[in-house]
Amino acid sequence: MSIPDDRTAPGQADHSRLQPWLDRILAMTRAVRLRDLHMQLGNRPAWDTGEPLTLSDLAAIRRLDNSADGDRLYFQAADHFLRVRVEPLQAMFTSWMEGAKAQVGDEEIPFNRVITWCQDTADNRARRLLTREVRTLCRFLAPMSHATWQALLTLIREELGHGGYIPFCEQKRGVALNEAVAQAAAFLDSERSSHLAAIGTLLRAVTGLDLGRASRFDAIYLLGLRYLDHCFPRRLATGDILAFFEKAGFARISSPALTIHHVGRPGRQSYCMPVAIPGEIHIVLGPLLGWLDLEALCHELGHALSFLYTDKGLPPLQTDLFPSSGLSEAFAFLLQKIAMSREFLEEVIGLDSAHARAVATVHQVKWMTLARRYAAKLVIEYENFRLDRLRRGEPFYARTMQVETGFLYDPETYLFDLMPDFYTLDYFQGFLAADILADRLRGEAGPRWYRQPEAVALLTSWWRQGNRMDLPSFLAAELGRPLAMEPFLAACPRQAALPEIEQLKKILHDPAQGPE
Repeated sequence: MSIPDDRTAPGQADHSRLQPWLDRILAMTRAVRLRDLHMQLGNRPAWDTGEPLTLSDLAAIRRLDNSADGDRLYFQAADHFLRVRVEPLQAMFTSWMEGAKAQVGDEEIPFNRVITWCQDTADNRARRLLTREVRTLCRFLAPMSHATWQALLTLIREELGHGGYIPFCEQKRGVALNEAVAQAAAFLDSERSSHLAAIGTLLRAVTGLDLGRASRFDAIYLLGLRYLDHCFPRRLATGDILAFFEKAGFARISSPALTIHHVGRPGRQSYCMPVAIPGEIHIVLGPLLGWLDLEALCHELGHALSFLYTDKGLPPLQTDLFPSSGLSEAFAFLLQKIAMSREFLEEVIGLDSAHARAVATVHQVKWMTLARRYAAKLVIEYENFRLDRLRRGEPFYARTMQVETGFLYDPETYLFDLMPDFYTLDYFQGFLAADILADRLRGEAGPRWYRQPEAVALLTSWWRQGNRMDLPSFLAAELGRPLAMEPFLAACPRQAALPEIEQLKKILHDPAQGPE
């Protein structure tokens, strides 16, 4: 789905003319990432990325080089330009969101903690009350979100001179978004009834709710897996997971270039911050107390390892400056899926076979649900931007999300579920590609490939290439395979799995603890 391009690939051109700009923009990029890292750690660093870029600067970069290198540098510069210009509105919006709180009984839930609260809250009635509260808060906050988006879109059209948000993102990423959206729509159509049946069966087993009456916040609880934490081994620590992967052959996991920060509450949003690739990588996440936390750790390790193994001899345009995160997301999903596989849960985590099968089965349904969610969001976002509608796209969002996921979504929440730069595409394609990568590695060394030196060597050889290629180009060049949905669909729970999901009730509510 990449746009055919006969220009020189990133890193292959003589970009000596770009070097002064490259040095400046690379420094800005690293400063922004460092600032974002400190914000995630609870600090409030000053905004200091050097002299802001101007339209004249962007035009100068454009004139110097129209190769793929020039494009990468131009769009990285454009991102800095846009960020600085939109920052005042974004800061005001963020400040209002930080002050917003939902009231459920005697409890006040900060707006930015709604997701973690839902993950932890088994009370169906409490989640229903929260739904009403969040709907009201979103109505209040939506004008500020809308104003921030409108400012961004106006800058792209009127000052950068692009035909709209879709052409801007297509040229930046080098993709034809209509083709990616067509694949997402085909994915949603492929096995809708069987997918929704599996989701509904699990939802009833966990909550007693019927799918057609459950909200997005019930979905958050379902996918948070906290109802399975009674069988999570209490003594499992981050160091145990790191030690396993190091022993398996991923030696750079112990590199001083990687720093892991445990900050805040369990289930908090996790991040991998590549301040400088491969020399300074940070992971920020909550404490390791349950399955969701294990998933977050392994997901971010997938990002981090792909950065740590990047060949340090590659130029910055193949390492630090990349317009799409699809390839990195594929590696992150690959490690996340390993950690929740039955084999890993039994042999590494130490669960008995019944609990390992239960956790793995629930995770398969979760995986499928998330892929459907991001496929639906991609279709919605593309259509709404194509028709130049933001708030007017709210009803389409709510209808489509209900049809494709089975859960009720309030129209008012649309702008708060909207990701910039079509990052939704990276998630959706990352899900598909993780199974393609896993197929290749299983073919190399079997289902426990992550213990086999030859498969580990193959995976690290992929990582060494850094961000030279985008995800579809990488799959074509290294695996000789297209970015297809069939491997992912083949791994999804089928109709035959429904009785097994129904039998999970005993284990779901079993008070017995997992292994120590």
